[in-house]
Amino acid sequence: MRKTPVVLGVLSMVFGGVQVLITGISLMSAPFSKQMIGSMGKAFSGMPHQEGQPDVGNMFEKLAKLTDELKLYTYLTGFAMVAFSITLILIGVQMYKRRMQSRRLSVAWAIAALAYLPVQLWVQVKIILPRTQEVTRAMLEGMKGASTGVYDSISSVQGTMTVIFYLAFYMPFPLLLLWLMGRSSAKNDLVAVP
Repeated sequence: MRKTPVVLGVLSMVFGGVQVLITGISLMSAPFSKQMIGSMGKAFSGMPHQEGQPDVGNMFEKLAKLTDELKLYTYLTGFAMVAFSITLILIGVQMYKRRMQSRRLSVAWAIAALAYLPVQLWVQVKIILPRTQEVTRAMLEGMKGASTGVYDSISSVQGTMTVIFYLAFYMPFPLLLLWLMGRSSAKNDLVAVP
């Protein structure tokens, strides 16, 4: 028997655990993000700033408001990622133990993860990114000597870079699971439990 299911099981548990940790911290801090950003804005607005430069406190105030408005998307995508990650950990345990059902479950998980990826990308690129770019553009327009043309060229690349990051980070492992666990010979590496 090959060690493929055991190795994939360990990788599934590690990747799932890391994602649960990262997303969990993000979700736990989400209720406090508006207050944290607002207090940072108050701290910065109390500091002296140069003539012709915008009030940074105002920018942080807009950012805090935006964070609050986007909270629904933060929770929806965050809880979806936690659900996918916990499921991946449980499937990883089954693969590590070479359970026969792990093949079917890992293929189903990989297909679901690949189907969810466009949804996650759409939320990031079409909803969240344009709103954050608006706040940044408004801040730059108030700055003396700031080049909004440079920012426009950078912001046009941000969407592409977000797509590339998500595809590079979240696509390889589901494809690997489909390839290695989806082949019919993978049955020979698993054991049926009575």
